[in-house]
Amino acid sequence: RVEGAASRTRRRRKASALASAMTASLCWARPKGGAWVLAERTESGDVILPDGRTLDTLETAAHNVSHTLNLDDPTYMDDLHEAPLLDLLRRRFQQGTIYTWAGPDVLLSVNPFRTIPRLYDLPDGWRRAATAAAERKSSSTPPHVFSVAERAWRSVLSAAGTPQALVCNGESGAGKTEACRQMLRFIAHASADCRAVSAAAGGAKEEASKLEDAVLNTTCVLEAFGNARTKHNHNSSRFGKLTCLGVTPHGKGGVVSSCSFRTLLLERSRVAGQAAGERSFHVFYWLLEARGLDPDSYAMLGGTARSPAPPAATEAADTIYAASEEEAEGEAAEGRPEMDAKLAGGAEGEAAESEAAPGDTIADDPIAGGTDDGEVKTEAGEAAPSSELAVVEAALAALGFSAADVAGVWSTLLGLLELGNVAFIAPGGEGDSVRSEGGGSSLVEEAAPLERAAEALGVPAAKLQKALTMRTHTALAGRGSSSQIPLSPSEAAEARDALTRHLYQHVFDFLVLRLNAHLAPPSSGGKGGEEARSLMLLDIVGFEDVGSNSSSCSNSLEQLLINYANELLQRLFNAHVFEREAALYKAEGIDDAAVSYTSNDAVLAVLSAAPYGLIPLLEEQGKLGERGSSAAFSLEVFRHHGRTRHVAKPRRLSAGEADGRVFVVSHFAGDISYDSRHFVEKNVEALHKDLHDLLPLLAGYAKVVLATTMPTAPPPRWGKKKTAGKKVPSATAKIRGSFGISSTFTSQANALLETLQSGTPHFVRCLKPNSAQTGGDFDSALVLAQLNSLGVLETVRIRREGFPVRTDFAEVWALGWAAVVRVTPQASRLSAKQRAEAVLQRLPRDMWKLGHTKAFLRDGALGLLEAELAAEKAGSATAIQALARRRRASSQATLLAEARAKEEEERRAAEAAAAAEKAA
Repeated sequence: RVEGAASRTRRRRKASALASAMTASLCWARPKGGAWVLAERTESGDVILPDGRTLDTLETAAHNVSHTLNLDDPTYMDDLHEAPLLDLLRRRFQQGTIYTWAGPDVLLSVNPFRTIPRLYDLPDGWRRAATAAAERKSSSTPPHVFSVAERAWRSVLSAAGTPQALVCNGESGAGKTEACRQMLRFIAHASADCRAVSAAAGGAKEEASKLEDAVLNTTCVLEAFGNARTKHNHNSSRFGKLTCLGVTPHGKGGVVSSCSFRTLLLERSRVAGQAAGERSFHVFYWLLEARGLDPDSYAMLGGTARSPAPPAATEAADTIYAASEEEAEGEAAEGRPEMDAKLAGGAEGEAAESEAAPGDTIADDPIAGGTDDGEVKTEAGEAAPSSELAVVEAALAALGFSAADVAGVWSTLLGLLELGNVAFIAPGGEGDSVRSEGGGSSLVEEAAPLERAAEALGVPAAKLQKALTMRTHTALAGRGSSSQIPLSPSEAAEARDALTRHLYQHVFDFLVLRLNAHLAPPSSGGKGGEEARSLMLLDIVGFEDVGSNSSSCSNSLEQLLINYANELLQRLFNAHVFEREAALYKAEGIDDAAVSYTSNDAVLAVLSAAPYGLIPLLEEQGKLGERGSSAAFSLEVFRHHGRTRHVAKPRRLSAGEADGRVFVVSHFAGDISYDSRHFVEKNVEALHKDLHDLLPLLAGYAKVVLATTMPTAPPPRWGKKKTAGKKVPSATAKIRGSFGISSTFTSQANALLETLQSGTPHFVRCLKPNSAQTGGDFDSALVLAQLNSLGVLETVRIRREGFPVRTDFAEVWALGWAAVVRVTPQASRLSAKQRAEAVLQRLPRDMWKLGHTKAFLRDGALGLLEAELAAEKAGSATAIQALARRRRASSQATLLAEARAKEEEERRAAEAAAAAEKAA
């Protein structure tokens, strides 16, 4: 009896819960500080979370049955907002589907932080399937980076030949580098396939070009010199890169005929020092590993002791230095004809063959880039047989670098590492010190690193030491007399770091120039031909905030410039999405006056508009020479922008932050704080006059590098010597440099924006699912912040502000025909558009508009039609049921009457028979 009672209680509770669920409606709910979850709203208005809790402080949003579908494109959802978008991305991420459309030309990519089998396989039929799908409509194309590349490839080869731009961005660790690498790989395969098909069909033997392989080889080279391990990513790109491909129609397709690179803002401050838990550029560690050297022995890489390198290291370095110097002198004596021809665009350089460097060769389709763990691997995913450096050396050899070139670059980098080991002490310090010329200046603590650095750079050690510890000051007034100013140990260390950063920037620029020369189109020799079309691929980090939410602000000038570039890209993205919506409305004959988008022009004006934008104010401090300072820049910022809504002081300051030094900018991505310390110094990147005068004295391969990147010596940044007989113009007499880093970068960024605006953009928005870089974890709050900063939620808002639901006339008729036919029976004979209009007239007029080919509805319109259809069906069902019951009751009554009549007849017959029998 006890078990029976418990069973009955469970059944009653289950029935009660079922009844409650049947009377409840689903909704989205978010507890304070939590994530969106699917909850139930009862008839009484209570919201029940999945764990059974009912909270008073809940944010709720509408739920639609389309929110539970596994759609490739969430813009086809009804009543779309951030909750179902996040839920869809989470569900697809957990299924291993990392790509999702967010409209016709926006792809969302979530970094899986794990290997997904066959994700980037390129079977022969893949391109044909993607092309066939793309010819039908964009929404039917599977979401993938290959689909984006395929669409851009087909568009650039179309009759119009409009330039195409693939814009890939996201925060560090979101997978930008891999996405760009795979799109470039797809394009290279498409070009190689076209060459192969053309050669097979033409009968004539066509020599397969190695340009596609060369383009892919550049990936590992630029990543080695421009990528580094950070707290957020083991292979983070620390520079922006625009890859410009020249595409020429060829046969039934097209081929890549040229390639060039434009780079933006290499984070060269990382060369001299890194934050805790981060590393310098990959190439330093790979080079030391290949030479058997310990990175901890080098202060530039975070080494604790500035001691001489081990004997084995010294011998290896000396051997490399000597070989490099001899080879570089030989090249200089010969005039470097190969390099000169390449830079001049001549055919001789194209035909010149480079000497192969020793080491393993890269596969036919090399993707020797960094993986999530920073390890360089080939396309097949197998580690290089020798070392990461061997892969880079093989790629350099394939890209036209001789063995002498490669050895010279390594020698220069080792020289920079030795230069970073040069330490300074105040006069009178103890140790193996070497006294500098000019009493009172700093002393070099250890002579050995200085001598090795000087030998690698091909300059006398005494001159290098003097340039690092003394500064020549030329008076701007009077006769321009000069004086020698000794530098303190900290000033000498800053001069050393500035020289190191300066030289590494030249090495990086040298590599880019050589790559561009090697990949330049061959000279046509005056022959006519179709002009190459432009296909661009931009890889740049998204909005960066490395410390606003931590105990102290870590954002500096580099982050400000990166975020300025992202503001420009965001304006391009917002305008493109809005223009796409406006074009659709115009094509359908619908007024788009009600649609608008959030403009970030005010933020861009605060950052760059003359004369009081943040960047012009920073440049002005640089022009003040030694009178300019970062503290003065901060004061100017608050003086001109302290009362605006886009610049403010932080609400709370940590113990290490001085009041007035930190300012907050309201970016499109949110509020980001910046510490103005060293802004002016970083912007000017001052090499004082003695260091500038030292550059022409460099020998060895450093001389080859500088001769390529700066054929004419630049003017010194710390004052200019007065020319005899000529008056120095007052406008330039007191400046450190005509243009600082920020001015140069803004010019490059605006030129980049103009280049992108000349073509049709395709966006790949990369998302990082969690900060721990672990597979399977999806942090909804983190992803939501990225969706906001990348403008994806703005895209959703633009669609919702207009008519986000677009559906065919037939679907509208299917939802409302019952109600219309009941009132207007002849409506079924109308056209499809007229039938849809007859249905929609039952809704408020501001909820719908009819285009030429489809109906445009507000959020909730389809729900009203579905509810009306359900009510109409329910009414019809009730009427049918009533009719059936009435007929059944009538039938039963008739049968009953007949039975009673028969019974009465039988009774009467029986009575008559009884009466007759009685009478008888």
